[in-house]
Amino acid sequence: MVNNEFRTLIDSLRIAMSEEDSGSIETSVRVVLDKYTGEWKKPYSTQNLKRLYYHGLNRNAAKKIKNAGIDEDSLKKYIDDFSDEDKEIIAKKIQTINDDDQLMKIDQVSYYCVNWLSRLFEEARNGQQKKSTISSGHDDKNDISLTVREAGNIFEKTFNPIKEIKLPLQRSRIRSFALLPVKGIYSHKNLISLLRKNLARYVFSRKNRNECDDLEELTAEATTELREFVRKCNPQTLLGELLVYIFLEHCEKAPKILTRAEFYQKYGTIDKKSIFLGKDDAGWQLIIGTPNLSSTLDQAILSALKNCEKLKNQSDFGGGPYVAEQLQDSFLEDSYYPEQIKKIEAIMFPSLKRKSLGVQVDSYGIFLGYQVDDFENDEERVNKTLTADAERATEMISNFVTSHGMDKHPVYVYLLPFKNPEYKSSQIIDKLVGR
Repeated sequence: MVNNEFRTLIDSLRIAMSEEDSGSIETSVRVVLDKYTGEWKKPYSTQNLKRLYYHGLNRNAAKKIKNAGIDEDSLKKYIDDFSDEDKEIIAKKIQTINDDDQLMKIDQVSYYCVNWLSRLFEEARNGQQKKSTISSGHDDKNDISLTVREAGNIFEKTFNPIKEIKLPLQRSRIRSFALLPVKGIYSHKNLISLLRKNLARYVFSRKNRNECDDLEELTAEATTELREFVRKCNPQTLLGELLVYIFLEHCEKAPKILTRAEFYQKYGTIDKKSIFLGKDDAGWQLIIGTPNLSSTLDQAILSALKNCEKLKNQSDFGGGPYVAEQLQDSFLEDSYYPEQIKKIEAIMFPSLKRKSLGVQVDSYGIFLGYQVDDFENDEERVNKTLTADAERATEMISNFVTSHGMDKHPVYVYLLPFKNPEYKSSQIIDKLVGR
């Protein structure tokens, strides 16, 4: 029998389900579990129901089932009410799955399916279930793909791109955004939704997420981790980190390698920077996330650039890129599979024969949040002001980079105004993780 037997069972029963019960995968899973238990946990999320379908039952689900109380007769009656024609189709499907020569009688279908689910429940409860062989479409153990989740074009529904300016520096540019109103009202609703969907993706590595079989539990754990993290810094820092992660992955297609929160989990320090891996026509780039939220645009720019200059000086006097130094002493084996580590190390520490392909300097991903007046949803005024802000930022950054010997380091700058960065950061982070 195939490894993901739970999915096969659901597919078999969906053959005979009503249009209402088979409207979606998650609905069908919920119906089966509702019938199998006295009172299945209704708040169990749509995403987690899909995960059970694609990856099979797990211990957490088995615990919820046990707590709800098993009612085999309820599920048996539900299946018995299927038409004889449908039960005959299900019997034939089960016969094919089992590679059995003898066709099951239609009055045996309900007993077989209930016993099947009970066995899967016991295996999950005892940690004996087989791992699903369902593929996500690529080999996760070889891939260093983007992690950010943007279902339903939520990025485009959250941010309005105002202006993009290429800097007179290699591969560098500034992009200015404004938050889009929600139903005509200035609101952080979509921003919070976008960030909430990506908390666990920001906090945990691809390897850790692949090895966790409960998305709800992972998100809850991410919230706890970030609550501890924000106590060590402040809401502006965490919001900036989350946004530089979102913008670098979305705009530059630069997947994260390790985030500041991951470094904090390992070392208990908030001093290390998030690291991303970018690529363009000129080759690979290791990008350091450098966010700053300040009361004015000038303050945000200068604070962020001084941070970058310190990192650049460490690289100059330390013998190589800051990122390479951090990752050389890091914990890649805890966060990546061997195949992924080889790929990262080949980029960072190439052999002498391929030295020209390696990363020679750090790049900087700079998110700047700054205060603006209340535009009262005046789109023309917003565009005019933020365009002027982008042009001012271009001049300041170009002058600073040139005068401080940073012209070999690509920079990617994102501008996002807030009515009150400190107050709004606190509001947003409270809604995301509490404090």
